[in-house]
Amino acid sequence: MKIYSYVVHHDYGLAPNPFGKFCTLTVCKTKIRRSNNLQIGDWIIGTGSKNIEDVTGFKCLGHLVYAMKVSEKILLEDYWEDNRFQYKKPIINGSLVSMYGDNIYYKNADGSWGQVDSAHSLPDGVSNEKHMSTDTEGKYAIISEEFYYFGDNCPEIPENLIGVCKSGIGEKTITDEKLVNEFIIWLKTNFSVGISGDPINWREHDQGVLFK
Repeated sequence: MKIYSYVVHHDYGLAPNPFGKFCTLTVCKTKIRRSNNLQIGDWIIGTGSKNIEDVTGFKCLGHLVYAMKVSEKILLEDYWEDNRFQYKKPIINGSLVSMYGDNIYYKNADGSWGQVDSAHSLPDGVSNEKHMSTDTEGKYAIISEEFYYFGDNCPEIPENLIGVCKSGIGEKTITDEKLVNEFIIWLKTNFSVGISGDPINWREHDQGVLFK
């Protein structure tokens, strides 16, 4: 069992998307999503960033924004078709939960990718070719049924576990069995599975509390 760790540049409920029964990672984090080394049972965690602090004024460096245990990896085109994830198709003029739906990519008849109007499109709903190229290079949608999403209720990671944190861009893989096990024990002992806070960047929308 491994932990894949990265810094969450912004937290809108898109990457990851924790809503409903499943926490999903389908956009951004291309290297993690396409990695053949990412196995069922591994964990992906995201920690707070200076960018979030600068944009929102919310202090989150060294805090755990979310953790998800990998239950399944499916191709993005299969994610689009899967009945379980139709509720994650975005509705731009809907609630913030539906606005930030992450089921946004489909295959055209000629095999090219299409992108629906979403948080990764251009403001007028036109496909954002840069996002589409980067996101689809990730190849897989990562699915979790055992996840801890904290958002603006993110706990500080204890000093003895701070080694799980990635600093700066990119990601790191934690394979130290002792550190991995101690982190998972801390997580499961102190917190409940599911959503326990709002996405931090929803503060930009002046959104009322939903998940507390």
